[in-house]
Amino acid sequence: MSTGRDPERVTLPAAELGALALALGTAASFTRVFLGWGFLRVLAVPVALAWLVAVAARRLRLHVLVGAGISAATAVVVLTWRFAPGTSALGLPTPDTARTLADAVRASFGGFDRLVAPVPATDGFLVVLAALLWIFVFFADTSAFRYRSPVQAVVPYLAAFMASGVLARDAGRTTALVAFGAGLAVYAVTQRALVVSGRRWLHGESRRGTAAVAGTAAGLVLVALLVGLLVGPRLVDPKDPLVDLRSLGSGGGARTVVSPFVGVRSLIGERSDQVVFTVVADRPSYWRLTALEDYDAARAIWVSRGSYKEVEGDLGIPAPDVPLAPLAQRFRIDGLAGLWLPGAYVPSRLEGDVAVSVDAGSASVITRDRELRSGTTYDLGSAVPVPDMAQLATATARGADLDPADRAATTLSPTVLAAARGQLRRAGAVGPYEEMRVLQDWFRSEFTYDDTVDYRDATDPVAAFVAERRGFCQQFSSTFALLARSLGYPARVAVGFTPGDPVDLTANPVGSAPAADGDAPAPGFVVRGRHAHAWPEVFFDGVGWVAFEPTPGRGNPSAEQYTGVPAEQAPAPEEQAATTTSVAPTTAPADRPAPSTTPPDPGRVEAGDAAPTSTTGDAGTIPWWTWAVLVAVLAATAAAVRVGRRTGRIRRLRNDPRAGRVAAAWSEAVRWAEVAGVAPAPAETPREFARRAASAVPVEGWEELAELETRRRFGTQVPDDAGSDRAEAVAAQVRGTVAEGLSARQKVAALLD
Repeated sequence: MSTGRDPERVTLPAAELGALALALGTAASFTRVFLGWGFLRVLAVPVALAWLVAVAARRLRLHVLVGAGISAATAVVVLTWRFAPGTSALGLPTPDTARTLADAVRASFGGFDRLVAPVPATDGFLVVLAALLWIFVFFADTSAFRYRSPVQAVVPYLAAFMASGVLARDAGRTTALVAFGAGLAVYAVTQRALVVSGRRWLHGESRRGTAAVAGTAAGLVLVALLVGLLVGPRLVDPKDPLVDLRSLGSGGGARTVVSPFVGVRSLIGERSDQVVFTVVADRPSYWRLTALEDYDAARAIWVSRGSYKEVEGDLGIPAPDVPLAPLAQRFRIDGLAGLWLPGAYVPSRLEGDVAVSVDAGSASVITRDRELRSGTTYDLGSAVPVPDMAQLATATARGADLDPADRAATTLSPTVLAAARGQLRRAGAVGPYEEMRVLQDWFRSEFTYDDTVDYRDATDPVAAFVAERRGFCQQFSSTFALLARSLGYPARVAVGFTPGDPVDLTANPVGSAPAADGDAPAPGFVVRGRHAHAWPEVFFDGVGWVAFEPTPGRGNPSAEQYTGVPAEQAPAPEEQAATTTSVAPTTAPADRPAPSTTPPDPGRVEAGDAAPTSTTGDAGTIPWWTWAVLVAVLAATAAAVRVGRRTGRIRRLRNDPRAGRVAAAWSEAVRWAEVAGVAPAPAETPREFARRAASAVPVEGWEELAELETRRRFGTQVPDDAGSDRAEAVAAQVRGTVAEGLSARQKVAALLD
């Protein structure tokens, strides 16, 4: 009988290489986090060295604590050589090494809350990851090979893979899945082979048995990967994070989240065409969510300090002392998540199936539930300010009664201030209103809308924006408000949506009441993720908060009389533009582009972005032949598993010192007799069954086989090799006789049965 050590000479190194493959696959999965593939070349070296040290320590039979100490010391030296080469003495780390590495880590992680994956693979990030992976490698080797706990060995790697899904939204998901999945597959198959190679097999069958089990495991893992790659994108949107922390405990379905923050360093996210809400109104407006009053200079973002109280019906938000234009609206929430209810400024009364609270200072309305629910409808009455131009032109902008935070100026670069004041001086602007118009027109005429800008690494993102003269609504609104404050005027940034795509809602009204025959057309607007927007507001004494529009390609239809900017918004996609009437010109002037102003997704970028998330629309049609191949692979796998189970049972019988080869032969003969239509009765002895089976399967030797099986069951000695050979020969005759009388279809059915 083979001891099983021969196949282990192959399976042990294979399993060790499988552990290395898992570590490298995990490292490669960080392609979701980093730009390019240079990071993998850096991480592969410490991963491979950590693996070599762990394997050598174990094979030298060093105590696990001794091995851990050697591994840690080697890690310190290797990381010093790689990340702080000029600070070592005789190849060993020094205090300068610690300071250099600490500075690199601080430089990389100092702006972590503002970073947007994928990011450059800086030394600070890589040294931390290299150290963690080194620990993971030693832990995995110890768990899998010293303590025979292969599942526990995977836990750290799985946690790292999950973490990359949280940090990154839509970068390299498929590549990361393939890399990690391939590494995990190799590890699983080689571990399975190692386990089965140590089992007791029939003489001469250990290598073949081990290979068969490993092959079955490899097939199952391959199918699992195939299913994951083909079916996974159909189950979740490919731009969703592996774990979306915002969605834990909330209902299903894709929602657009507009976070009440605006960041100067922000990147623009996916310009979703998902419907977020529909509104019936007889004229367009900016549908405002909230206003951000506090500017956090350290993070270059605007935040809200609102204090909300419960209200019903009348919202209690004071309207400014200027002419007002009432606007009745009916909203239906479709894909808008979060707390804030959209509406034209200034909202005055709300009726509907949602309980609300109000912050009068920012004129914001929020739901008292955890978040807005799809299908929520409400009627909103607003009093839209229509400032008297004469009053506006002569108004001061001190805001003495406002919170001092609304006037808190941020120290801006002298270059930025000089550029803005130079514009005001050349235009001869006098008074707050004229100065705001000059700044607005300066941005719109001399700056370019560009959704590809990246000011994340800029020490002063406002100065970088003014120097480059390129950006999108985040930079335009933020910089405008900061410049207004630098002039001593109260200013803030509003977050919401442009009017949306006009539609006739007569046949499909918003709310429960159907349209009556003969009713006038119900004008409405379908607002999508690409309509998300941010704009500045400036406070004028005796007038109130006044919205301006510095972003090129955007225009507030309620403010044209004093901004001089016609209504504009993000253009509809080509297939939609053919059937949708625009609220106003949807193309920008020829000298400036007008792409979508959808701000970045908060799940993908820093928390300070007003942003739509991904949608669950059609992720693309998978060809029919792909599904056919998948079904065929699954069917073949099911058949292989069924046959493998039966074959495994026979092998286990043969490997049992009491049952031996005779038991396996009897089991095989009985199974083929069942195919021929003769099944054993529960209380039937082998001799009794053999007499019945011989009539259906006329093979000489049934009685002899039954006698051997009876002796095996009730005798005191295991049948000798001659008896086992004879039993196997009879079983082979039974199998051949039955199979000769079967059709091809019946043979397949018999094989699977």
